[in-house]
Amino acid sequence: MISIVTPTYNSAEYLEECILSLKGQRRRNFEHIIVDGCSTDGTLDIIRKYEGTYPMRWISEKDGGMYEAIAKGFRMAEGDIFAWLNSDDMYLPWATYTMERIMKGGKVQWCTGIPTLYNAEGMPHVPYNHILLYAWPLLKRGWYDGQRLEWIQQESSFWTRKLYEAAGGLDTRFKYAGDYRLWCSFAQHAPLYSTNVVISGFRIHGGQKSAEPGKYRAEQPPFGTRERLLKKYGWYHMQEKWHLHKNAHFIRIQQCPEI
Repeated sequence: MISIVTPTYNSAEYLEECILSLKGQRRRNFEHIIVDGCSTDGTLDIIRKYEGTYPMRWISEKDGGMYEAIAKGFRMAEGDIFAWLNSDDMYLPWATYTMERIMKGGKVQWCTGIPTLYNAEGMPHVPYNHILLYAWPLLKRGWYDGQRLEWIQQESSFWTRKLYEAAGGLDTRFKYAGDYRLWCSFAQHAPLYSTNVVISGFRIHGGQKSAEPGKYRAEQPPFGTRERLLKKYGWYHMQEKWHLHKNAHFIRIQQCPEI
């Protein structure tokens, strides 16, 4: 089973679309755990509206922020595959089945789909004209930080409970870059596989944490003058190309899942 955690606080504007994207999954091979921070804007009314209509349970209580809420949700989880989906993002209807199909054999501990973006109205688009692959040695060095190399899209990523526990779980001291810190911990134990399937998308709108990149980068390792020069002359991408040529981790879905 897959356990998907959604942290939320005053998310009434987008939460219903997030819930419907899970309710619309073609396989009920998951549980959805919504962790609310005592919202006051109608969020709880939306949650109650869908309670009992699909595999969802929820809790509403004060917390120390998004990552503390996510960590709490994973402590409640019963599945052997984990993911989190923020309250303003959405899955595609085949997301959970595809990831279960990829990860059920135990070889793949961590997998991500094709990076995709939504605008505020929910219109999706793919920002790259190729599938992103991630070189394991460079993951271990923390280079997939959005500065040296590309980001890892959190909402399209799934991982095993075993990997999450081996990595020590989320470090809730971080308020912005907790996902980046988790990826660095995962990379010490397993490579990140990419698949050629669109799984989810990141919604871009005002008021989200990603609108404050300075605070996010402040929780990453320092990026100094030397790193800027290396980036300017493409050194990081040359290293990535060389490492991926030696060892790319990729899972291709050859045909549409039977849904």
